[in-house]
Amino acid sequence: MSTDSPPPSVNLPGTGPMQLLLVEDSKFDARLIETFLSMAEFPRGLEVQHVSRLSEARQALEQQSIDCVLLDLGLPDGEGLGNIEAITQVSPDTAIIVLTGLKNDTIATTALQQGAQDYIVKGDYEDGDALLRTIRYAIERRAKEVKESQAVRRASEDLIRSIVTAVPDGLVTVREGGLIETVNPAMVRMFGYSIGELVGSKIHELSAITQQRPVQALMESVLADTARDEDRNDREGIGRRKDGSEFPIEVSIGRMMADGSPMVVCAIRDITERKKAEESLEAAREQLLVSEKLASLGGLVAGVAHEINTPIGIGVTAASHLQEQTEDLVERMASGQLKKSQLEAYVQMASDSAGILLGNLRRAAELIQGFKQVAVDQSSDERRSFEVRPYLDDVLLSLAPNVRKTPHKLEFSCEEGLRLLGHPGNWSQIVTNLVMNALLHAFESDKPGTMTLAVRRVDGRVLMTFADDGRGIPPDHLKQIFDPFFTTRRGQGGSGLGLHVVYNLATQAMDGRVSCESELGKGTRFAFDFPYVPGAP
Repeated sequence: MSTDSPPPSVNLPGTGPMQLLLVEDSKFDARLIETFLSMAEFPRGLEVQHVSRLSEARQALEQQSIDCVLLDLGLPDGEGLGNIEAITQVSPDTAIIVLTGLKNDTIATTALQQGAQDYIVKGDYEDGDALLRTIRYAIERRAKEVKESQAVRRASEDLIRSIVTAVPDGLVTVREGGLIETVNPAMVRMFGYSIGELVGSKIHELSAITQQRPVQALMESVLADTARDEDRNDREGIGRRKDGSEFPIEVSIGRMMADGSPMVVCAIRDITERKKAEESLEAAREQLLVSEKLASLGGLVAGVAHEINTPIGIGVTAASHLQEQTEDLVERMASGQLKKSQLEAYVQMASDSAGILLGNLRRAAELIQGFKQVAVDQSSDERRSFEVRPYLDDVLLSLAPNVRKTPHKLEFSCEEGLRLLGHPGNWSQIVTNLVMNALLHAFESDKPGTMTLAVRRVDGRVLMTFADDGRGIPPDHLKQIFDPFFTTRRGQGGSGLGLHVVYNLATQAMDGRVSCESELGKGTRFAFDFPYVPGAP
C-alpha cells in the first residue's frame, strides 16, 4: 500500500544507475520482486542487490551508497519495526520502503513515523513500473526531507553560532588529551590569544601555573566520565593570560558525546569585578564590626564609671571624715585639751576609716582590672586561656547599670572551673549584644521580665543559652533576625547590627552554631554550640 500516488514522472538527481538494496529472507518473494523490476523501464538503469539478513544489509550500506532500501520486517535477525532504526543508524539519508505481507494501517503509520518513506504490502503492486514509480517517489521524498533537515540544521547552527559569538562568557570545547577544539570570541578577548593560538592548545595551559596539574586531572576525569558530581559543579580558579598576568575566573563544566566521542564544554567568566565588589563588601562588614565593638566599648566605659562611683564615693567619704577628725585632734593637742579617751576614740575611728578606705579602693581596683581585661579582649584578637564564669561575671557587671535602669533581672549560671582557650572578647561581645538586644526589644517597658544566661560543657562541646520571657518574635521576623540592618526599632536605638554581629562571631570567628526559637507571648531562646578547646589552668 502506497501512502501517496507519485507524479507521472520524477526527475531524480544523479546520472548513474539507481542503487536498490532488497532485504528479504524469502527467496521466492525476492525473485518475484526482482522479476517485476527487471520488466520496468528506467533510462538510468537499475542495479538490485539482494540480502536476506539485517546484518548483511547494514554491512552493504557501510560499503556502498544505496538510493533506496526495500525492507522486510520479518527478518531472522531483525526486530520488526526496529529494523527501520537499524538501517537509519548506518545510512540516515537512504530512502526506506517497508515491504511486508501484513496489511495493517497501524503498523504502516508507525513505520512512517519511525523514518520509512513508504509502506507496501507484497502483491499490491500491479507491475514493475508501478513498483519502480513508488521507489522513485520514495527516493525523491527522502531527498527533500534530507535537504529540509540540512537547512534546519544549518539555521540552528547559525543561531547557536551567533549566540556563542555574542555571549560575554568564554566558551571552549575540549577533546581527548585536554586539547581545545573550538573557542568563541570572548575567549580571545579574555586571554589575549588568537583563535589559531587557542585551538589545538591544552586547556590547562590557560590556568595559573600552580593550578595546571589539578585542571589537567579534572579534564581527564570528566572526559572519561569518572569525575565526581561535586567536581562538575561551578568552581573558581585563576586564569593566566598570554602576557602572563593572572585573574580570577569561574568555570562551569559539562560533558557530552559528539561524533561518537566525549567532549567537555567549559563556560569561563572573568570575575575580577565581582571579587573587587566582594572585597569592598568584606571591608565594609569589617568596618561595621569595628563600629559595633566601639559602641560596646562606649557602653563599657559608662558601666565602669557607674560601678566604680560607689566604692570611690565611700572611700572619699571615709577619707574626708578622717581628715576632719585629724584636724580636730591637732587643735585639741595644740590647746592642751586632748584627753586620753578622745585619743583612743580617734585611733579607733582612724582604724575603721582606713579599713573602709582600703576595702573600697581594693574593690575599685578589682573593678578596674576586670573592666580593663574585658575592654582589652573586646578590642584584641589575641587567643588566651580564661575561666568562663569569672570572666562573664565581669562582663555582666559592666552591663549591670543598663539592667538596673529597667524592672528586669538577669540570672547567670556557669559550670565551675570551665576554662577555655580562645578569644574571650568574642564571648564578651556576644553576651553584651544579647543582653542589650533583649533590653531593647524583648520586654514591655512596664512589665518586669527575666533574662537567663547559662554555659556548660557537654561531650566535647560548650553549650550556651540565652533566654528571656518577654513578648517573643513574630514568625515572619524570626528568619530575618540575623540579617544585617534588620531592626524593628530603627530610630529608637536599634541599629540592626547586634544579632548580625552575634551570628558572625559565633559561626565564623568561633566555628560554632547558633539557633533561635521564639513563641509570641512566651519569650525567645538563643542556643549556641561551640567546640571545646580546653585552656591551661
